[in-house]
Amino acid sequence: MPRLLIIQAATYRSRDDRRPLRIRKRKLVGAVMPYLAALAPPGWDITLVDDAIEDPDYNAAVDVVAITARMVTSLRAYEIADLFRARKIPVLMGGPHATFYSAEMAEHADGVCIGEAEEIFPAMLEDAAAGRLQQFYQRNDVASLAGMPTPRWDLLNPKHYVFYRPFVIQQSRGCPYTCDFCAERRLNGDYGYRDRPVAEVVEEIRKCGSRHIFFAASQFVGHKGRTMELLEALIPLKIRWSALFSPRFGLDAQFLDLAKRSGLLHVNMGIESVSQDTLKSMRKEFNRSHSYADMIDNLNKRNISFSFNFVFGTDSDSQDIFPATLKFLQAHRVPAAYFNVLVPLRGTPLYDRMKEDGRIIDEPNMERWPGVFCHFHPSQMSAQDLVAQVQKLQREFYSLRLITQRLRFPRTQADLASWNVNMTQRKVALHSDTMCEFSEF
Repeated sequence: MPRLLIIQAATYRSRDDRRPLRIRKRKLVGAVMPYLAALAPPGWDITLVDDAIEDPDYNAAVDVVAITARMVTSLRAYEIADLFRARKIPVLMGGPHATFYSAEMAEHADGVCIGEAEEIFPAMLEDAAAGRLQQFYQRNDVASLAGMPTPRWDLLNPKHYVFYRPFVIQQSRGCPYTCDFCAERRLNGDYGYRDRPVAEVVEEIRKCGSRHIFFAASQFVGHKGRTMELLEALIPLKIRWSALFSPRFGLDAQFLDLAKRSGLLHVNMGIESVSQDTLKSMRKEFNRSHSYADMIDNLNKRNISFSFNFVFGTDSDSQDIFPATLKFLQAHRVPAAYFNVLVPLRGTPLYDRMKEDGRIIDEPNMERWPGVFCHFHPSQMSAQDLVAQVQKLQREFYSLRLITQRLRFPRTQADLASWNVNMTQRKVALHSDTMCEFSEF
């Protein structure tokens, strides 16, 4: 029986501290490693290792190692891969980082999976077992989201997760939007937005055994009709769920009413900016800053916990955007917010323009380290000023004084969710040089 070790790489503590950033417990039961295990052909003996929780056993008796990596975990993933390859153990690598950095990844792997893993990952394992690995594997068509195997949650160590343990469920892939700074559409081959069959999503939720679900998608609502069908099917499950969806659906009373009935606990929205000029420059005109107050009112009426994402540094952003954002958040008592510096990621129109104009700073280190960094020359301030302003905004918004001003005493699950997010992000704000927004997830 061939033995497979699947590793999810951690981040380093910082650029100057090349030790993995360790946490005690995960707050979400992730889907990546369990799903890769489910894709393996029958007969494989599989072990999962979360590098953020525990060290991989480099002397383990395994036949193949598979490592999944994001940009911020890529250098640690390479270190792990090199140690196993030194023992002549074949290493397979993949994940979001492989889409735009496959050649770099191939320097540390015997086989690289580019894009969607369905059918490709099983073929890689079979080739590895037979000693005929190719350097690159990439499918030429879109993966079907019908008939996806159930993640192997049984292989996870429950001690590595908090008692609350929301399970990550994948109900769709892709994004219906084409925002200027986002590479989401390119990661899986630019196939647009795709939905899983509702019945299969419901069955997967039943199998996970949890009443707390996080739907892992950059946009929960790509096709409203199909999403409404899913929401109806969720009602009998009596779960509490969280997701990310566009602010436009915060204005849709019909959608919100059904979402609340189906168990919506928390929604995260990429409103990105309080400036309509900035939204236009991002190709996010479908966000209407003048409608944010109505959207917040709609969410509060239904006692739905929510948080907003912001991105700073576009050419239309001046120093005034930071106090204006804080004033907006406190005036509307927004429970939680995430503050991000614009990043010219490969695969985006933003990257192409900034690369041509010579505005990208230290591209080899872009998104490689946890913390707040600026990787381009902003037009209305220096890169250092942009980082300092975002860090200041984080600290002010997550100060105990402002937290207690905007959050009410917790009386419901939604209130508790808001307090939990605030305490987590307060920790990030106080250590923004070494932590990123989702360090503990």
